Amino acid sequence: MPEEGAASSEVEEELQVELPPAQPQRQRRGRQRTRLEDLPPDERILRQIQMGDADLFLKNGVAIRKSWSFRSGVTELYPPYYDGWRNGKTVKGLYENYLDQGEPGYTLSSVVYNERYFKQTGGEFVNYYSLVWVPEAYAFSLYTPSSFNKFKETVRGRIHEARLQYAERDRFETFQDYMAFKFGRDEEMENFVDGYWIEAMDSDEHLTFFFTSEFTEIRGRKKKVAFVRPLIATATYMVIRNKLLRLDVVKEFDGQDDIPALLDFTDTLRRDMKRANRPGETR
Repeated sequence: MPEEGAASSEVEEELQVELPPAQPQRQRRGRQRTRLEDLPPDERILRQIQMGDADLFLKNGVAIRKSWSFRSGVTELYPPYYDGWRNGKTVKGLYENYLDQGEPGYTLSSVVYNERYFKQTGGEFVNYYSLVWVPEAYAFSLYTPSSFNKFKETVRGRIHEARLQYAERDRFETFQDYMAFKFGRDEEMENFVDGYWIEAMDSDEHLTFFFTSEFTEIRGRKKKVAFVRPLIATATYMVIRNKLLRLDVVKEFDGQDDIPALLDFTDTLRRDMKRANRPGETR
């Protein structure tokens, strides 16, 4: 009786069939196209312009959308366009909601939100956005570094005067923070306090405050409390093309790294807005 291994070998030999050599795959003509969504953000914007997006332009290296323009007096201004950000004025009720929360005497001129972050966080509410406000009393005024410095001192004085009235000791972690906040020595503070503005950055053409808060999502007409989310935000008074504007940037708070990231984004947005609105080539 033959061994089992020998029998298996004979069967394998009988089943072996010589196959024809594999044919090489036909090469596609031309270069393989890269999907728009697979490109880096800057390249994606350039591709959109090349593909004929008639609303999208580059101004001094910064992307802008002409349909996002707004006016301060007779001066037309543009917020920067970043890939993944959308015009909030096209979202029903969003503009009106922020307008109702605004400071009297300020016109809400731009609402832009991060659509990607909106989708990544479940799309329940807009939770990363920027607002540009035009102070109506100064819409036709021209600002220089000298006149803006006077305005900054007015803002600081108004904020510090209010602090003397509403600063509460039990809201601060230390007595030192309480005293520094109350008397306008923000640079000495070690901890932020919910609901209070803290001075964060300034220059000859801008003054930025940082603050934290929380909001409650409202569901239905009678039930008010569904969940509470913490927010971090910046408020920047700035001069763009000799026009006084206020820029607010708000984001849902996910972790401590969000604070320096928000401050950095605010400064980038301010700088890009300055570049996008100074004289230069548009293409």
